[in-house]
Amino acid sequence: MLSLLKKLASGKKDRIYEGTTEHLKQFRLSPNIGDNTTRLLDIMNNSFDIKTRAFKIGRTNTRAAVIYISELVDEITVNNNIIKSLILESTFVMDKNGKVDLDLIKDSMLSLADVEETETFDEIVLGIMSGDTFLCIQGFTKGLLISARKYKGRTVGQPNLEPSVKGPQEAFVEMLSVNIGLIRRRIRDPNLTFEIHKLGRRAKADIVLMYIKGIAHKDLIDDIRNKLLAIDIDKVTTAVEVSKLMLDRPHSIFPLVQVTERPDKVVAAMNEGRVAMIIEGAPDAITLPVTLPILMQSSDDYFENWMAATVIRMTRYVCFLISVLFPAIYISTTSYHPGMLPTRLVLSITASRTGVPFPAVLEALLMEFTLEILQEAGIRLPRVVGQTVSIVGGLVIGQAAVQAGVVSPIMVIVISITALSSFAIPDYSLSMASRIIRIPFILLAVTFGSFGIAMGMLFLLAYLSSLRCFGLSYLTPLTPFRPRDSRDSLIRAPLWTMHKRPEFLHPEDTIKHVPPAGRNEPNDN
Repeated sequence: MLSLLKKLASGKKDRIYEGTTEHLKQFRLSPNIGDNTTRLLDIMNNSFDIKTRAFKIGRTNTRAAVIYISELVDEITVNNNIIKSLILESTFVMDKNGKVDLDLIKDSMLSLADVEETETFDEIVLGIMSGDTFLCIQGFTKGLLISARKYKGRTVGQPNLEPSVKGPQEAFVEMLSVNIGLIRRRIRDPNLTFEIHKLGRRAKADIVLMYIKGIAHKDLIDDIRNKLLAIDIDKVTTAVEVSKLMLDRPHSIFPLVQVTERPDKVVAAMNEGRVAMIIEGAPDAITLPVTLPILMQSSDDYFENWMAATVIRMTRYVCFLISVLFPAIYISTTSYHPGMLPTRLVLSITASRTGVPFPAVLEALLMEFTLEILQEAGIRLPRVVGQTVSIVGGLVIGQAAVQAGVVSPIMVIVISITALSSFAIPDYSLSMASRIIRIPFILLAVTFGSFGIAMGMLFLLAYLSSLRCFGLSYLTPLTPFRPRDSRDSLIRAPLWTMHKRPEFLHPEDTIKHVPPAGRNEPNDN
């Protein structure tokens, strides 16, 4: 440590620092501008994209320098609002003795909105790496971090994973400021709170905790904040990665957070009393806590008549069961309980399986494996040809497999219906979970028949009941059953009957809206 201090004090050009910015807190600026710029460039490995510009302030002999990363700042703003101002208008920054005054520069010269004084190397390096411009002046042991950021990124587009027929068609992007603006535009409430935290010893990623003060319960906010601040990691790239480090059951097959690319979903979640998180560089957000009925909701549900929305939502639950159980039910029925089927259907299935060399379970596993290959290939291929390859590949391979006698036509129908049902699940992570647990049910069906499926269902229900997300049961409000909250679970009741926020979230403000005149709240007893 002593040798490191000597090197830092002498300003030598050899490598003086390796590690995270936390170790730089002990080092402060010196009055020598040359030493400061040399040390900063050395700490940041003299990367080519780090630009420096040394100059004299007006007609004085006082030297100054700016340091910034060219790809993260607006260089026109730096030149016009910082360098040009200090060179041409130096009389405004002189005190009574004719010396340069740092406070006058900060208060009277720089017309940019965000200017902060700093003196420690950890703040300076983090600021430069975040897109700020550092101004250092000869003779001062303090400098100025000036915000002149200009990030390049894609514009707001349509959701890819969560398309909707009606409603907003905007999706988050990789720029944090744009995403926050999408939320602000939808909630003009002064109680809307954004807490920004730095996460990662090296990356120092900006992660924002979002909630509406006065609606979200304080204990929930504190619990999420404490678990977030307790994370010790080098770097994070997505909010989902952060959530995995916060959950009590991070290895759960079922998603314990709701990942969404839709700002309207985040706004709806916060309005119910939940908390959202979003991270710089990630085009999605997560909402906490989450339950299985929440994951089965879609934005389209609230743009349709309540009866149509209820039918559609219950269809999703049926599709979820089909996605998990249909192949297993087919195998157990044909292998163990053919007497349960009509005679003509049994004869038809038997005729279709004539000549097929594999038992039904191998047929199902082979088709499942082929389906997963097609889905993965459709995702990885360029968007122009991905969908075409998936459709054509499925038709060609399925038809060829039937004609070659490798699989039976009825198995192709079963797997196709199963695949379509999994696509009807609104949440992509929940859809993947249904595809995973489909295989154990197939194995249980071929081993124990319908008894195996029943035991698997009991185990699955017990597993789902044991899951907790920040103290909230995963099956809430289905179990324990809450009559008022159930109006937006299996069904979607008329909006005027859902004038209170969900009780299971314990919101501080329970009233969402006042029912219309003449319409009383239904009796839940």
